[in-house]
Amino acid sequence: MFRARLFTSLLILSSGISSAVIRNLLAQAKTRGGIRRIKIYGVPSEAANAFVRFLYSSSYEPDDMKKYVLHLLVMSHSYSIPSLKKACINQLEQGLLNAENVVDILQLARQCDAPRLTVLCTHMIMKDFKTISLSEGWKVMRQTNPELEQELLESLVEADSKRQEKMKKMEERKVYLQLHEAMEALVHICRDGCQTIGPSGKVLKDNQTACKFPACKGLESLVRHFSSCKTRVPGGCTHCKRMWQLFELHSLVCSELEFCKVPLCRHFKAKIKNQSRKEEMKWNLLASKVIAVKGTLSSISARRILVP
Repeated sequence: MFRARLFTSLLILSSGISSAVIRNLLAQAKTRGGIRRIKIYGVPSEAANAFVRFLYSSSYEPDDMKKYVLHLLVMSHSYSIPSLKKACINQLEQGLLNAENVVDILQLARQCDAPRLTVLCTHMIMKDFKTISLSEGWKVMRQTNPELEQELLESLVEADSKRQEKMKKMEERKVYLQLHEAMEALVHICRDGCQTIGPSGKVLKDNQTACKFPACKGLESLVRHFSSCKTRVPGGCTHCKRMWQLFELHSLVCSELEFCKVPLCRHFKAKIKNQSRKEEMKWNLLASKVIAVKGTLSSISARRILVP
């Protein structure tokens, strides 16, 4: 074992380092030649010297810190030197972590009560699990600390589940957004008309001006098909079925009871009263999701207006 000595409580206290642990050790240490000494075991002598230097001067050599940062972290935690512990953690967080040492540093961070470093190591393992699980550190940890391996594997499964759930919600939101845009375009076409399509008696202009409704172009072709399709019954034609569903969804969110220009709006409002409870709940849930997307978009737009 390597060892180093810490000399005289008077000098240590005068350096501005306040450590109750070291004070207690010095108080219990035997005096030799009028000097109280503490032996440090289990670390290289150079690391112990760097530790003693920090106690006296509150500074360290950068090369020593990089080389002995793990030993210094252990000593700073064991002997309760918060400033040195913080410096060691900062060094580890700022580029010293890699796939080969992250498992070892994670275990050390947990033992040394370094929560931020623990989280950083865990995130790094989750992000590059395939590589890190093949490292020597992981193999040793599997044998010596199987509880931690199980904990990390469970965290990995949980993180993957959350990622999949997030992707699912993003896909769902995308669908609701498309429905919201389609309903906006439907009202626009039926009320105002758009270029070459619109309500009867409306004078339309066949120009090249881009429509401000994103779904308008695609909906135009769907409306044209619906108006000329010979089948046009729900379930009989895939394209017409989409239009029937859009009409029904529109009727659920439409607040214009008497003056709505969208075809079949009142028809579907009346139909709702005869739906089964299960069918009614399904459509109401869909409508609430679309309305929620509309509310989110409105709040985003409002914030953008307020930003100078």
